[in-house]
Order: sequence, then C-alpha cells, then structure tokens
Amino acid sequence: MKTNHAMRIAVLLIGALWGPGAALGTSAGPLYEGDLETQLAHARGVARWVDEPLSEADFGTGSQRFDGEWLFGTYVMGAIGHGQVALEHPEYRAEAGRRMERAIDAALTREVRAFDRAAWGTDPVDDIGTRRAHVAYLGYLDLALALHRQVDPESKFIELEESITRHLAGLLERSATGLVETYPGEVYPVDNAAFIGALGVHDAVTGEDHRTLIRRFRAELRGRYISAETGLLYQSVARRGGRPVDAARGSGTALATYFLAYADPELSEQLWSAMRRELYRQGLGFGAMREYAPGPGGRGDIDSGPVVLGLGVSATGFAIGAARAHGDRDAYRSLYATAALFGAPTDAGGRMSFALGGPIGDAIMFAMLTAPRAVARVRS
Repeated sequence: MKTNHAMRIAVLLIGALWGPGAALGTSAGPLYEGDLETQLAHARGVARWVDEPLSEADFGTGSQRFDGEWLFGTYVMGAIGHGQVALEHPEYRAEAGRRMERAIDAALTREVRAFDRAAWGTDPVDDIGTRRAHVAYLGYLDLALALHRQVDPESKFIELEESITRHLAGLLERSATGLVETYPGEVYPVDNAAFIGALGVHDAVTGEDHRTLIRRFRAELRGRYISAETGLLYQSVARRGGRPVDAARGSGTALATYFLAYADPELSEQLWSAMRRELYRQGLGFGAMREYAPGPGGRGDIDSGPVVLGLGVSATGFAIGAARAHGDRDAYRSLYATAALFGAPTDAGGRMSFALGGPIGDAIMFAMLTAPRAVARVRS
C-alpha cells in the first residue's frame, strides 16, 4: 500500500472515533437484510474490475508478491461474492455463474499465478498431486470453485475443484501439525481455514463426508493455534512443530471466522465470541476491531493494514463478514459505518465502489457484506 494512501486511511479511521455513525450504519440495513438490488450494486462495482483487465501494476504495495496476491484476491473474492448473492437470491444464479466464471478464468491465468510460482519455484496448478500445498493460491481458489459448482451444477471447473480438494485434503490428513504451507517454510492458519471452508461447500455440493478432517482441524486449532489467553488465532506458526511465530491477531482471526462458517459453525462462533470480547470497540454508531488484544500490542503490516490507536483496518473489514455469518446485526451496522466513512463508497449508475479501496477493497467488501447467514442467530 502506498504511503500516502495508507495515511489517508489512517486519518479517516481516527476521525471515525468521533464522527456521527448512525446515518452511515443505517445504510447497512438493506445489505444485512439481503436486499438484492443493494447487493447487485456492489456486484456491478466488482464486475468492472474483471471486465477491465488488471495487472500487478494496478497495486502499489511495493512488493511483487503482495501485488500478485492482491490481483489474485480481487478475482477470487469477487467470484465468492457473486456466489454468495446467488445462493441468497436464486434468480441471480445464471448471471452470477457467468460473472464467477470470468473472474475464475482470470484467476487461473499464468500471469495471476505468477506470485505463487515465484515463491515456490513451481506452478500451483502443475503441482496438484505433489507434496507442495500452495495453499495461498489453491486454498482460496478452491472456495470460489466449490461455490461455482453450487451455483452452476454444470460448472466447467468441476474436475479442477475435485483435484484441488483431493490434493489439499490429502496433505492435511498427512500433516504432523494439522496445517499445510502457504509458501515454503511459511504456515498461516487463516489460509488453511480458507480451504476448510471450501471443504464444507464441497461436501454440501457433492454429498461427500470430510467431517473427520474438519473435526481434526478444529481440534488442532483449539489445542495449538488459538491463544489460551485471548481465544484469538495465531497469525503464523513454524513449519516444524507448529510453534507460534506471530501473535494472535484480529485480521487473521476475523477472516478465518468468516471462512470457517462454511464448514464448522461451532469453531467459527468460538472465534467470533473471542473477537467480540477482546477486540470489538464501538462508540457513536461506529465500530472497529483491534488488531491485537489489549496489552503490549504490535505494529501494522501488509496483513493488518494501518493500525491506528490499536484499531486495524483489515480486522474491521473482515469482521463485517463474520458479523453477518453470526447474525450480529449491531456489529455489522457499526463496522459498516466505519468502513463507509474511511472507504468512501460511491454509487455511479447503480455501480457501488469504495473509492479508497481500489479493486481489492471492492472485492473484499463485496464478499464480506454478502457473507451467508448460514449460522445466523439474533444477538440480544
């Protein structure tokens, strides 16, 4: 993220602590309730990033890997968002299937796969069936593919989705730590959670049963990768032995909470409760999530986005999806109010975009705002 861009977000986030959030939060009501036209405005905003060719040059992180991740993430999260709207509104299925297909086709190009190929030295698609996991690419892609199968039973990606699912499920079953690598020597529980979410959708579509593997994943997270002090998910762990090498943090916990709602509502609810208790802050209609639990804390990075007064941009955005998944209307509205303030949403001809988010911001917000309420419950 370019420095001046990060500073703008930081300044606006600070302003959110004191500005009136009620009006902005009210605009979240139709999204929370699943109003189709409101969701389609966001769908059209994201679709333009697929229709207008993107490249790594459209992202200014200063890192070729992160530019590539954000390019890939734009396509995958956009596809996921379209799928979620279609599952909530069956009349959108045909159009969603076409839009998802275009986004997935873009994600599958060798140009987009380049960030992962550079890290591993081998291509993620070519490595399906080997001992190399590539979960940074294959785990997220598999969720989009599984959702496309759910939207379109004749999906052209069925063979690819099944091969990725077998590949990652087999590696997880054989893993001594219960996790697989994102990149060589790098292990992030949240990336593994993306695949577990895909596995839940896969089983729902095919009738297969991976509950034993999903339960094992839950046990591994509870026993080794969730902080006993805070209940939050460790951001990264060592490849050998699974020792935490980064703190338990809001950005990873929030995104994992969203993914796990697809496969393990019980574990997802546990993480959401911990976030609510340890990280959620609300005032004057605005809500935000801390990146670190109260205490010594830490600095922001590419995963967290700017961290201002302890509040994290990524944790706050990802938590919107977790809030909808768990039927937490109040948190959804207040978190959206903050996102709307510093993201500056604009509606141009029925096409909603977040002016300060760019392609990846639009795609992530689309996916989070339309997260399925599969485990919804009304919070008193």
